Amino acid sequence: MKRTDARSARTLIAAAAVLPLVVAGCSAGGTGGEGDTVVLDFAWWGDTTRAERYEEAVALFEEQNPGVEVRTNFAAWGDYWSARNTEAASGSLPDVIQMDVAYLAEYGTAGRVAPLDEHIGAEIDTSALPEGLVESTQLDGQTYAIPTSTNTLATIVNTDLLADLGVEAPEGDLTWDEYDAFLADVAQAGAGQDPVVHGSVDYTQILWLFQIWLGQQGKTLFADGSLGFTEEDLAQWWGRAAPLHEDGTFLPAERLDQLEGVDAMGVLETASEISWDNFLVRFSEGADGANLTMLPPPADDPEQRGLFLKPSLMLSMAAGSEHPEEAAALIDFITNDPQVGEIFGISRGVPASSTALEGFEPEGLDAQVVDYEAGLEPYLTSAAPPPVAGFGTVEAAFVRIDGDLAHGALTLDEAVEQFFAEAESALAG
Repeated sequence: MKRTDARSARTLIAAAAVLPLVVAGCSAGGTGGEGDTVVLDFAWWGDTTRAERYEEAVALFEEQNPGVEVRTNFAAWGDYWSARNTEAASGSLPDVIQMDVAYLAEYGTAGRVAPLDEHIGAEIDTSALPEGLVESTQLDGQTYAIPTSTNTLATIVNTDLLADLGVEAPEGDLTWDEYDAFLADVAQAGAGQDPVVHGSVDYTQILWLFQIWLGQQGKTLFADGSLGFTEEDLAQWWGRAAPLHEDGTFLPAERLDQLEGVDAMGVLETASEISWDNFLVRFSEGADGANLTMLPPPADDPEQRGLFLKPSLMLSMAAGSEHPEEAAALIDFITNDPQVGEIFGISRGVPASSTALEGFEPEGLDAQVVDYEAGLEPYLTSAAPPPVAGFGTVEAAFVRIDGDLAHGALTLDEAVEQFFAEAESALAG
């Protein structure tokens, strides 16, 4: 990748420091330029690989927009949001920030990020985005973020590992019970391996997969700002896991703790996982380039899959930006420019913009992900959960409490009761 020396050095320095907080002086609407230079601050979460791609994209933007300088900053997920929350409290958010649906409502309703509607059709072009995708970033009819990429969940299967185990790879549609039976076959065949191979990690801990299962029942995570499902629904979902933990089908919870930060599929301790489709490349690289394939998540009714495209990454503008037109232009460039599409490929998900997608010809695993999403279009019967304030807290509680359930620290009834108490409190504000 070609980048300016200064920008490359900035990336390396930031990576070495791990950037738990934004650089001192990073604030909404920076003006620290000489002459008529407009200075924008731009922050995102991610690893150094994502940072290198963003730096290359920003260098192109600066080249095409003389008089605009972009100061960049990145951090890991947890540190990123800690820094943003600190800045938001003092009104000093960066001009452009990478946004997630878990925080969109919180930042939008609190006036931390600005509605972008006045810029759509002017600095920001949304005509190349899939129909309905922008609506998933709206609050009360106003648009608070622009999706730069999409992803959805997929059943990912390591066909090389299955061949080694003598287990037939699944094809076509699977019901939930059929998928569980397949995972059990894998665990039985892998019990004598070193390392032991299990069917999967505990998929019931994935809130977004629970949303898909709810969509198959005609329900949703949230409705009118409250939970859109019952305690009985959650008990039925979480209750699927107990027999799969007992017979070793799922990777043990204790082993999952030991692997924190490492993909179980990547170290060949599971043969299948339900995860985001753009993780296919990461899983394959971790498993020494193993052949992986993708199927839709299980569904008892193939005509009601509960699937939706989720904005995997979005960009928002700080409400206090002193340069909203330039900030909006940066958002448009990162979203739509074909060269930016080439720089990122599908590393941040499938490009949401058709013009960005035109910037490269997907090959290999990238093509597999693009084709997977294109093939799902007739089955996208549900919408992503609406952004609600407290979403991030609800998701964290879901994962933590189900983890306690998997460790045996809570009974199923206790786990459900605790989740509802915490979730309802978070949504009530």
